[in-house]
Amino acid sequence: MITCEHLSIGYRQGKHCHVVQEDLQLQVNAGELIALIGPNGCGKSTLLRTLSGLQKPLSGKIYFRGLDMSTLSLSELSRLQSIVLTQNVAIEYCKVFQMVALGRSPYTGRLGRLDAQDKRLVEEALDRVGMRSYAQKNLSDLSDGERQRVMIAKALAQNTPLIFLDEPSSHLDLSNRISLHA
Repeated sequence: MITCEHLSIGYRQGKHCHVVQEDLQLQVNAGELIALIGPNGCGKSTLLRTLSGLQKPLSGKIYFRGLDMSTLSLSELSRLQSIVLTQNVAIEYCKVFQMVALGRSPYTGRLGRLDAQDKRLVEEALDRVGMRSYAQKNLSDLSDGERQRVMIAKALAQNTPLIFLDEPSSHLDLSNRISLHA
């Protein structure tokens, strides 16, 4: 499903590069669950941001189902993968349902109108993370853990073959950590 060849990741600062990891070779097949484990600062989040296309690699290639990811448009990428980052999102007047519905935006066209199937997928995603009863609450009224579950629901509603989760259980209590990994 996803293959990396001679991938180097890090940051560009002007003419200089700060290499975090280099010459990575990676292959992840459909249905596999991969956990990146390592100390803070070793490049786990940088790798996820690079694999997802949020950050360009310093060198090397990333292929998704044989397609060179650097040639894909944002629209194409958003139908192939979703990502949940560690940053907590709190938009003052955004309802939980609206945030999760944003996961459907790759499929809704310019006006962003949800059809019956889109609404069903949003509701199913909310059910899967135990947040359906929160659908009409404001994001800003939720705890960090509840907002994290909403962002996971958004990724599920996006209905992509690949989901990147960066520290998905960081704000979750024990029971929600267990259900996330189940």
